[in-house]
Formats: sequence, structure tokens, C-alpha cells
Amino acid sequence: MIWAWIAGAVAVLIFAVAQSKVKICLSFVHMEQNDEIRIDLRSLFGLIRYRYIVPLLRFQGWLEGLELKSEKTNPNKGQYQGEPKRKIDFDKIKEAIDNYRVLLHNCFKFNQWFRRLLSRFHCTELNWKTSAGIGDAAETAVVVGTIWGLKTSLLGYIFRTIRLEAKPELQVMPVFNQNVFITEGICRLHIRFWHLAAAGIQLLFRILKVKGGLRAWKKVLLRT
Repeated sequence: MIWAWIAGAVAVLIFAVAQSKVKICLSFVHMEQNDEIRIDLRSLFGLIRYRYIVPLLRFQGWLEGLELKSEKTNPNKGQYQGEPKRKIDFDKIKEAIDNYRVLLHNCFKFNQWFRRLLSRFHCTELNWKTSAGIGDAAETAVVVGTIWGLKTSLLGYIFRTIRLEAKPELQVMPVFNQNVFITEGICRLHIRFWHLAAAGIQLLFRILKVKGGLRAWKKVLLRT
């Protein structure tokens, strides 16, 4: 009898874990010299928490590229891991594109798998505010209209796949007679744990379906 109770408890625990949500909160801000990108992840009812922060993001020019510094923290254990500053230049971008092509080539219908995974995500909050001005009123109006178009096009493309459960709050405010660009936003997403686990298993089978696929993925991921 006791084994039946144990089996039942284990089954309930597995079901609860499978139905639990993996919650992701993405926030970003650009305000003059202050930049920050933060990603917070919570899973298994808050037992697993992870935070990734990019507190420094500087464009050094077309030749030098983008300079960034990142930090990783584990709130559960109070661990903090700072990383040295890195630069993202054309060589790094080209390398990333080449790696992506290798992964894509060594996975059976990767794009199909990725779209299906995105369709399992739910967006429960989206708030994106931008203030822009370039000194001239007429030109500022054109810039503001362009930003509105870019925002709506980008979000329209993204939310063809991701399920939107809350009305997005978008703002683009003109700042006349000033040269300024300020943007900040927050986006909250969640996905069921079992959807994520199933997607991982499906990805593995798709990789194994291609000859030499697993070896190619290991080579790319270990190198990066």
C-alpha cells in the first residue's frame, strides 16, 4: 500500500513540475550614457532563478564595433560572476552568422522547430517607451514616425508566433529643439516546463536525423 502512495506522490510531483512555468522578464534602458539590458529567469515555482545583466553597452565606431560588459548572478546562492569587457565587431558578427549557418545545416528543419517553440510562449506584459528629437521640429516628426513604423513592424512580426495575452503599451514621444534619444521597455514571457523539455528532445532528434549533426553542434557550441 505504501508503494502505491509513493508512486502517486511521485506522479503528482512530476505533473506539477511539468505544468510549472518558466518565466522570463526582459528589460532594457538607453538614456544618454546609461545603458542596461537585464534578463531574469525563474522556474520550478521560484526554486531556480537566474539573472543576466549587461550594464555597459557602447558603440565605439564602425571599425571598433560594440563594447559590452556582462554580469551573471544566481539569486538562490548569492553568487555573482562578472565578465571582462568584450567587443562585438564585424569579425565576431561574421563568425556568429557562420556558426548559425552550420547549426541550421546540421538540423532537420530547424526553422520549423524554432517557430513551433516560439508559439508555446505567452507574453503577459509589453511596455516600450521612446523619446526622440534631433533639434529640428520637422525632422523630429519624421524620425518619430519612422520609429513608430519600426516598432509596429517588429512587434507585428514577432507576435505572429508568440501569443500576446496583454495589450502592448507603446509610446513614441517627440522632443522638439533637442538632440536626444531615450528608450526603455519591459517584456514578460512564460512557457510551460514540459513544452520546453519536449522542444529540447525534439531538437535532439532533429539533429541526430542529419548525418554528423551532433558532432557539428558540439563543435560549434563548445567553441562559442
